Amino acid sequence: MKHLRLFAISIALLAALNIFGQTAKGKPTLFDYLGKAWSDYEKNEMDKNFLSLSWKLYKEVSLEEMKQAFYNNRNAKAKDKEIHYEDFIVTKPELRPGDTYVRTYPTLKDNPSERVDEGMEITLSNPKWYMGFIVSPRAYFEVYNSGKRTVFAPYATYSDIFAYAAYRPVLQLDGPYNWHRDTGWGARLVGTLHAMRTDEHWWLKDEKQFSVLLYKKKDEEKVQDYQGIHTHLLREYYSLELLEPEVPDKDIKKLFENLKEFVENIPLGAFAPYFTTDMRVMTGRYYRVTVNKCGWLIEDYLNL
Repeated sequence: MKHLRLFAISIALLAALNIFGQTAKGKPTLFDYLGKAWSDYEKNEMDKNFLSLSWKLYKEVSLEEMKQAFYNNRNAKAKDKEIHYEDFIVTKPELRPGDTYVRTYPTLKDNPSERVDEGMEITLSNPKWYMGFIVSPRAYFEVYNSGKRTVFAPYATYSDIFAYAAYRPVLQLDGPYNWHRDTGWGARLVGTLHAMRTDEHWWLKDEKQFSVLLYKKKDEEKVQDYQGIHTHLLREYYSLELLEPEVPDKDIKKLFENLKEFVENIPLGAFAPYFTTDMRVMTGRYYRVTVNKCGWLIEDYLNL
């Protein structure tokens, strides 16, 4: 199976290289690289990334909190990453062996019953430990009336366009929803795509490694009118924060800025939000980046 995945990725990259050759005179875009995968993702996945009906229930995890979580948990051991479900209703469906559904709303305190007869229910599919957060890109939003389900909102299947493009089985008959596995392949694809459009790694004498946080950034300004002072959104886009080393050398600074420029040109919607067990959303991705003359290896801390 591993060889089959690598073969599939190689075929995809060969197609991308062909496109790259056609656009070598200018700076190729992410759309050029991913081709049909991006249009399919827009059609099949992007509209499922946000649960519009339940968005009012969620708050975003702040940039500062995501950064601090990295420093608090970067050296966590396997036992520290164990998830404790004592405060949640947990279901392990017989028809999906290996899957775990965790109800985050209503809380166990508000509704100790395993069944919701009236109102909303939000359940996370196979959540994973991620720098102290418990997250999943797939959240089931349902509304019940007199014990009958009357609303069932769409949900995301992949964590991002890169996971979608890197590994898409034709058919999966059984087995658990291993979204974190696909996310790992997607992170590696980010590094491969970036290496195809930059030569910054060619001049390296020694291998360099650093950690970054990818997040959704907002450029805002204060605007005053007759109603008072308001915050006006100027631009929303993905960006990077350098997490470690905390005192980078000049080579790492240059490599970081090079990768940051690439990330800031990724279209919005490429990354699905992660839903947390404490009823929040986060767009953050923690990456370990290794660079040498051969290229860029990007690994998601979700799988490290």
